[in-house]
Amino acid sequence: MSARIGLLVMGLAAAVGWAGPTIGVAPAGDDAAPGSRERPVQSLERARDLVRTALAGGQTDISVELAAGTYRLPRTLSLGPEDSGTPGHPVVWRAVAGATVVVSGGRLVKDWQADGDGRFKAKVDLPDFRQLWVNGSRRPRARGAVPPGLASWGEHRAVIEPAGAAFGTVKVTAEAGYEVPAGALLRWRHPADLEFGYTNSWSHMICRIERIEAVGAGARIIMAQPGFFLASRKGGVQAQTPEYLENALELLDEPGEWYFDRHEQTLYYRPRPGEDLTAAEVVAPALECILEVRGTVPAPAHDVEFRGLTFTHATWLRPSRLGHPDVQANFTQPTTGVYFRPEHEKGIVTVNGECDKSPANVVVHAGQRVRFERCVFTALGGAGLDLEVGAQDNAVVGCVFADISASGIQVGGVSRDDHHPEDPRRTVRANRILNCVVRRCGVEFEDSVGIFVGYTEATEVAHNEIRELPYTGVSVGWGWGIPDANGGAYSNPVPYSTPTTSRGNLIHDNHIQQVMRKRNDGGGIYTLSRQPGTVISGNHLHDIGPGGPGGIYLDEGSADIEVTGNLVYGVATALNFNNHAQDRLATCKVHENVTTTVQRTPGLVGQALRAGWGSCVEIPYDPTLDPAELTVEAWVRVERYPEGTDPRRWVVCKGGNEWVDGTYELIIDGANVGAYLNVGGGRENEFMVVSTDEPLPLKQWCQLACTYDGAVLKVFCDGREVAAKTLGKPRTLSPAPLCLGARQDRFSFFENDVDEVRLYRRPLSAAELGQNAAAVRAGRPAGVVAAGLVAAWGFDEPGADDQQGPRIRALAGLEAPYRDLLPAE
Repeated sequence: MSARIGLLVMGLAAAVGWAGPTIGVAPAGDDAAPGSRERPVQSLERARDLVRTALAGGQTDISVELAAGTYRLPRTLSLGPEDSGTPGHPVVWRAVAGATVVVSGGRLVKDWQADGDGRFKAKVDLPDFRQLWVNGSRRPRARGAVPPGLASWGEHRAVIEPAGAAFGTVKVTAEAGYEVPAGALLRWRHPADLEFGYTNSWSHMICRIERIEAVGAGARIIMAQPGFFLASRKGGVQAQTPEYLENALELLDEPGEWYFDRHEQTLYYRPRPGEDLTAAEVVAPALECILEVRGTVPAPAHDVEFRGLTFTHATWLRPSRLGHPDVQANFTQPTTGVYFRPEHEKGIVTVNGECDKSPANVVVHAGQRVRFERCVFTALGGAGLDLEVGAQDNAVVGCVFADISASGIQVGGVSRDDHHPEDPRRTVRANRILNCVVRRCGVEFEDSVGIFVGYTEATEVAHNEIRELPYTGVSVGWGWGIPDANGGAYSNPVPYSTPTTSRGNLIHDNHIQQVMRKRNDGGGIYTLSRQPGTVISGNHLHDIGPGGPGGIYLDEGSADIEVTGNLVYGVATALNFNNHAQDRLATCKVHENVTTTVQRTPGLVGQALRAGWGSCVEIPYDPTLDPAELTVEAWVRVERYPEGTDPRRWVVCKGGNEWVDGTYELIIDGANVGAYLNVGGGRENEFMVVSTDEPLPLKQWCQLACTYDGAVLKVFCDGREVAAKTLGKPRTLSPAPLCLGARQDRFSFFENDVDEVRLYRRPLSAAELGQNAAAVRAGRPAGVVAAGLVAAWGFDEPGADDQQGPRIRALAGLEAPYRDLLPAE
């Protein structure tokens, strides 16, 4: 067992007393032994058989007690109805108090031999695998750049069979792929093992190569079908230019990379500096499922608990065989039940979005009252844990999910039997995910999420710490409104008049940060479709991105959802709504959320706003903040000038951005000062004026202002007019909020200090602005010009974040008994 896994699970096992028989298991035990603590058995399968014997004999309160060590499974450990306890008397599989118990689906790799050029090799008696761990750390497969000069070749053509059917099975009717001008790829061994990787917005797709042929002096790459067609022509976003090439011995050129030649069952590895393979623990995953608790809908498995165990070292091989045509959230496009959708997102799509799940390495299928407590799910090649098909009243409490290729936890699915089950017992209902740490998931498949909740009823996701993810933190719902009663905004050959099973889900008091790090169009919490009774409350979301919108995102068809009392900041858009399907936003109750955080710093007078990523002040719309003629005045202290392709930063902004009708904005542009007005809407009615002599000083307080008198837009710096533009038309007014320290749509934050902001309903003269400057610099803000003053903000008064923010921060995340789960930074 690696030191890293040992450190991860330290302290997770707790002493528990049991009244009934205890079956002892130890790595050095003997399956011929009786299975007592003194004479334990060795294998988990033998322990399971002893449990069955005890249950058949009428015994209750049975526990399986595992001594410290690693248990390497030869096959999936399967538990069913015959391995079940009774309500209140579960069969408990637990670690000895204080012990680190690892249940592994991996094989140790030994007997390394030097292979030249700093590379080593070893025989591995496995058909295939996609992951490798060295001394507890994941190592990447050999990867390299796309061959230079790559150009598309062939045609993406397919038909739906049977012909004329509304939907059916896709049959690809043409070859497609790429051509490259050089023929080096022709000399590579095993071209059918190569994979291209693609990313596009929220999606991460993988397509296999079928073969490579010579074309003149170059090479033609023929892609494996139907995976390539599905990835290239599915709805949503498609595979376009590949981003990388992976899985070839010829790409093995970086320390830490590896390649498995499945034809010769030989693993090649290039050690990192200081790695000694004679002493290292190298583990290749052998199993795709470590543990399954599997019942049937009429006869569920039930009343089983797992305490203090670590589940580790498993793979997932479907991407190696079929590719990975991801649709969203690591669900992939199938070949059956598909049709060509005629709307704006043209492509091949699945009836009602019934995509293929990317499975987990631990599964509860038709299980009831199954509990995982203080367990660790780590070093896994699929998702961590599935609760699926009739999973009801199960609990995942105080567990750690880390270093997982796909999603951390998946509750429910997206099939027909998930959204409209013929047997209501198939409904995934009343499962709880509480006080878990979910981090570093999606490390291989970047479209994965931390916690996925499909079509479920009364799922509770609460008090979890979720962070360090490439895409969404918590995803709830599916279907884009299509399978809802009376459908959504897209064509659908199989409509429903009855609602789906999505209802009453509770997502509350979670702490979510550092997600959306690689992919786009997702959020800390993301929803789809109608979910009556679903509530999103008390969550603390921050420092999310660069992918957006990033905050709480109610996407296509989201309806009947309440969003209340959440703290969201440090994101591109705190609350985002895609209202395309049936105008359902009106059914959602969104209220009492805090969507900015106010950071303060010593100011010119009292406190100032430290404007930055997430820190700004938004003032709700009020007609007095929308005068026909105006002066906007603010004091700023700039530590350094903005750089990059867009050096604009917003000091004051009313309206979403400069293309919105009625907008007025005070900005800096590098070392210059500027302003916007929009009169009529759209880019053609955007008017900008900006200085050209760079009047803005660094590291000192400076007065900025813009005025408009119904004809001329002027900009001032320290009382001096520095730019002007004649518009000759009156302002148009709009019911938009006013934002201080950022553009109102959060495209950009000021990233410096702001103080003493004032709004007048008339244009002040340069002399009046000079009078204001003198009064403020003398510490007498009461001496500024009063005539026409509408509002002033000095940032000394407590705001909504000062009151609600600390309360939400204190309650969100792990509760006190589980805070020891937080891994050391």
